[in-house]
Amino acid sequence: MSFIHTITGALALSAVAATASAQDVTLRMANWLPPAHHMQDTLAAWIEAVSAATNGEVTIDLMTTPLAPPPGQYDLVKNGVVDIAYSFAAVTPTKFQKLRAIEIPFLAASSKTGSAAVQDWYTSNGFGAEEFDGTHLLSAFVTPPFVVHSREPITTLADLEGQKIRAGGIGIDIWKKLGAAPVFLSPGDTTEALQRGTIDASQFTWESLVGFRLMDLSTNHLVIPDGGLYGTVFWIAINENSWNKLSDAQRTAIDGMSIEGSRLIGEHWDKAEAASKAKAEANGNTVVMLGAEDTAALKDAVSFVEEDWVAANGDNGQQLMDALRAALSKY
Repeated sequence: MSFIHTITGALALSAVAATASAQDVTLRMANWLPPAHHMQDTLAAWIEAVSAATNGEVTIDLMTTPLAPPPGQYDLVKNGVVDIAYSFAAVTPTKFQKLRAIEIPFLAASSKTGSAAVQDWYTSNGFGAEEFDGTHLLSAFVTPPFVVHSREPITTLADLEGQKIRAGGIGIDIWKKLGAAPVFLSPGDTTEALQRGTIDASQFTWESLVGFRLMDLSTNHLVIPDGGLYGTVFWIAINENSWNKLSDAQRTAIDGMSIEGSRLIGEHWDKAEAASKAKAEANGNTVVMLGAEDTAALKDAVSFVEEDWVAANGDNGQQLMDALRAALSKY
């Protein structure tokens, strides 16, 4: 009888262990930013938050070797090459038209606020199911507003005339409108372009001076006041099959922390932003704020971005834009 009790207890423990191991999941996440970029640590913090939300059941393995450049990241995750991927929406501009509402100029003054707001607004309106076909959106977040980093001083709108500026997304249209000559380059190609002199300036966050080794290549920085010009919105998505393999409880927990997860990423980016700006100032770089008159002229010049987005969303466009502004106020 003692032997039977022992065997029965062992079988019960084995069953419990099997159930526990069946609940533990490891997901592989693609990665493409350089090792020096703050997103390596920021994504690690987000991954830790996902693990905590799922009581340690979901582990995300962030890869070190890139499998594709930013435009190819969505195909990686949609086709199941990886479980999770991230990229920024500007590299696939027609796909994430609603998500890119947060890129409208003078809208989001910080990454922390903008990221929480766009995740809340976007998911509460059901846009994830519309624009993330074959995948499930885990987090959306927006960078802090861009700064103009240049080799030679740019202090006024007039100084932009003819300047070759590395840009992407809506920045192409904005810089053309302002008389500059935008050059589309992936972020990683900017360093070499500045070294060779094929571009004069770039639109980037402060953090990119460290992340892409631009600190000594562009020593003049033009800051746009009143919340800055605009930032670019990122997404983190999981393959639909990988998502469906998670338990109901795991999916509920991950969706439940999505806004806080976006806010967490934004908070880390804001901190990295402040640290990089301080390094630029300590490096002796020149930081200039655009004047009030030029700022007013700039706001007028770029108003077409919001007008176009509202028009593209039909009768509901203005209501959606008002709701996004309300979400920004909320956070």
